Amino acid sequence: MSEAPSAVIDLDRYPIDDLESPKAQALLAFCRASLEFEGACQLPGFFRPAAVAALVSEALARRPESWRTDDEHNVYFEPLTQDSSPHAVREHTSKSAVAWDLIAADSPLRTAYEWDGLTTFLGQALGVEPFFRYADPLGAASLMLFDQGDELGWHFDRSPFAVTVMLQPPLEGGEYQYHHHLRSGENENEAGVLAALRDDYAGRITLPGSPGALTMFRGQYSMHRVTPVAGDQTRINAVLAYSQKPDDKLNPLTQKLFYGRTV
Repeated sequence: MSEAPSAVIDLDRYPIDDLESPKAQALLAFCRASLEFEGACQLPGFFRPAAVAALVSEALARRPESWRTDDEHNVYFEPLTQDSSPHAVREHTSKSAVAWDLIAADSPLRTAYEWDGLTTFLGQALGVEPFFRYADPLGAASLMLFDQGDELGWHFDRSPFAVTVMLQPPLEGGEYQYHHHLRSGENENEAGVLAALRDDYAGRITLPGSPGALTMFRGQYSMHRVTPVAGDQTRINAVLAYSQKPDDKLNPLTQKLFYGRTV
């Protein structure tokens, strides 16, 4: 049997079980303002320490069943070109993913993700309506492991929002960095993207990564990366997937790419 949501999420600090309360309304206002101001909102200590420790143990125990990716790509996850545009700049991504169907029935991740209270809060904080949990048997919520040398290369997300929870930061490296609203729906800003890829563009933001911190991020127009991990402590985080469409799933090709199999 899974735990109560209050055993996983610090509802004293973040009372998302009562969104009409003054404290919860202030929290929602803070999240919306943070997302508007710099494209991200981070809530330290959102997951309780015991839940974080349990998820770190679960991720490491499931490592043999995880799917390892080690690929080159460009910032758009499109075919590389041979010109002088951002489409030609090679980025590197390597990590190991523990799929949703491997997450234990009593896992704190399952408790939090399957709780309607968290889904409702995130949808309101992100300003997204309607807002649904992902229905994919592999990609609904995942545990990601980054070992020494692993990284997420610079990229833009295809989804307009992302939700993650840091579980174990590395000893060095593994920093989450981004350029807020580097492009828009009307302007791809290729010159700015190319300058940022060359580390020659002002305004790069680095988010801290304390254990238990929940981060909401708008990455469709904000280029972002995780820098290479250094040292022998694995960087571990959870990725919680949502959609504006009910029963949304990955297609078989994407399941295979991210998790090494289809379901």
